[in-house]
Amino acid sequence: MATGITNTYPQNFGRYILTSKIAMGGMAEIFRAKSFGAEGFEKVVVIKRILPHFSEDEGFVTMFKDEARVAGHLTHANVVQVFDFDEIDQLFYIAMEYVEGRDLKRVLDVGAKYGKPLSIAQSILVMIETSKGLDYAHKRVIDGSPLNIIHRDVSPHNVMVSFSGEVKIMDFGIAKAASRSTKTRVGTVKGKCAYMSPEQARGKTLDPRSDLFALGVCLWEMLTGKRLFVGETDFETLNNVLKAEVPPPSELNPEVPKELDAIVLRSLARDCNDRQKDVGQFVNELNRWYFGAVPDPDVVNLGGYMQDLFADEIVQLRADVANESAMMEAARKGGATLAGQRKPGTGSNPAARQFGGDDERTMALPDAAMPADGDRTMALPDAMAYLRSKSQVAIEAAHLPPPPAAKSNTGLIVGIGVAAAVAICIAALVVLAKKDDSPAPAVAAAVAPAEKPKLKFFVKAPGAAEIMVDGKTECMSKDTCEVAVEAGKHKVIAKNADGQGVDQEVDVAKGGESVELKVPELKKKVEQPTAVAAVAGNAFVKVTPEHAMVTVNGQPVALVGGNGKIANAKTGDTVKIEAKAEGHKTEVVDKMITKDNEVFDIKLEKEKDAVAVGANPDKPKDPPAAGPGKLTVSAKPWAKVSIKGKDYGLTPQTISLPAGKYTVTLVKNSVTKTAGASVKAGGSSSVSVDMTAE
Repeated sequence: MATGITNTYPQNFGRYILTSKIAMGGMAEIFRAKSFGAEGFEKVVVIKRILPHFSEDEGFVTMFKDEARVAGHLTHANVVQVFDFDEIDQLFYIAMEYVEGRDLKRVLDVGAKYGKPLSIAQSILVMIETSKGLDYAHKRVIDGSPLNIIHRDVSPHNVMVSFSGEVKIMDFGIAKAASRSTKTRVGTVKGKCAYMSPEQARGKTLDPRSDLFALGVCLWEMLTGKRLFVGETDFETLNNVLKAEVPPPSELNPEVPKELDAIVLRSLARDCNDRQKDVGQFVNELNRWYFGAVPDPDVVNLGGYMQDLFADEIVQLRADVANESAMMEAARKGGATLAGQRKPGTGSNPAARQFGGDDERTMALPDAAMPADGDRTMALPDAMAYLRSKSQVAIEAAHLPPPPAAKSNTGLIVGIGVAAAVAICIAALVVLAKKDDSPAPAVAAAVAPAEKPKLKFFVKAPGAAEIMVDGKTECMSKDTCEVAVEAGKHKVIAKNADGQGVDQEVDVAKGGESVELKVPELKKKVEQPTAVAAVAGNAFVKVTPEHAMVTVNGQPVALVGGNGKIANAKTGDTVKIEAKAEGHKTEVVDKMITKDNEVFDIKLEKEKDAVAVGANPDKPKDPPAAGPGKLTVSAKPWAKVSIKGKDYGLTPQTISLPAGKYTVTLVKNSVTKTAGASVKAGGSSSVSVDMTAE
């Protein structure tokens, strides 16, 4: 296949000029580009282009078309727009909206790094705007027919926050639409594990409430600053998703209001029928809280927050754009004609439009590789990172051949994209720049600026899992790392496998120097007391009498009919079980769990009467117990507890009450249940309610 692909920029691509390569993925590559029209019209876009060998794969091309068609139907202020889909020289591409900002994952990471996390109000505003775009996509109707779009990959990576405070959801690359051409097989799981709904993780049929669950995960993580379901492996993460055990955000961040706890927990209900009816209702609930709690929206100032957080990057971005403008101007002065403009005699034939003639000068830029991050998606280098220093690129002469005529593809069929393509789309939209109105600096067309020499030095850090220089990872799992840097001071960090590190500032004056860092020793792992391997399992306790109170390792166990499950039980664990009941002897069992589904059966012995064989009948009896008793209230999966109109918070709760009979009220979202309880003076009792049952 003759593609005419070069590694020099600017370069022609149909009616676009590719100004720089942003990223290269496994299936496509991403470019910043410009389109031109009459009277100086100019627009910056992002081009996502299939790699040549994938253009010959009919299945992949069909998926790529599906992605373009699904996103092409969406025009909303909170959705990144797709402008164009076509084929140039047998290479399919999508042209997308160019957003000047950063993805939400980057915003959260940088905010945490510098101690400037999003406020609660800012987090809610981001979620409201994101949800508006998603609700629009869910309800989009074309010619009277609903598209029934489900995103299926909602995560912080796929939400853009602009430097002016706009919020847009993007990348419907694996979205499911009713009329798509590529059907997902039953049982197929797509999307990022940590943001899947339980039904998506099981490969079940999905509806928009699956995306609602993913929105709930994003909001929970924004409010707490913690990851919700992520585990050490994908299997562990999926297992956490399937269990969907979610603590209220206020337990991790006391500043979160209880009203938000209820909204977030409802969106994260394991059963989709217990969630809000749709994303629109979720938006309404958040709006009611937001406008009640934030009387002055200007205080939130999301745009100001972004400009402050990324101030240095914005300054560099302006310089990069000015440098790019200089390149374009130099090409124009060299006799180049941009796409969309006509040279005398060329007419309107796209094949006759080319960038530059024999005197054209362009900058050769290295391809940008895009590494994978922990969420199985692609991470993007900073925007315009390869244009940042004019002293590090050479201006070289290049003769670009005229591109062949563009082939129009009108046979688009609706369908579903693939997760790898999603990752690349994420990267494309993170590249952000706005044309600088100041005059572009002059660029010498024939003379390359002097390049600063690189000096090699060595970092010795025995036991290091990661060695970083000036914030960039240079080596992984190496005791000695060779690094090339410019002369001057550099910060070196060496970390062990636990993430504990040591840093040192190094002044590199000449090549061949070395620095040695002592990496902290790893914490010793606690050995299992026996040879029984610790594996996932279940363990239960059964106690007689049924009203007994049971604790395992000091934590109360909810009992139903005297039966209860031991939380987080693993085969090989040793558990200390204490059971006690009024009128019975307390019993303590300290044993190891030796098998899955093991049951610890405890029968409490009744206390003997005061007057028994050998007892002194004249000895006075112990006085009856006095004072309050304790009531332990638990619910599955959780509930808000109140007794006689007084709120006691979320289950589980152990409450001190005067002796007597009580009615306990439990509320979980729209479900309300009551249970009777009896409290004896000095005694302990418990009540447990299943809030999932009708």
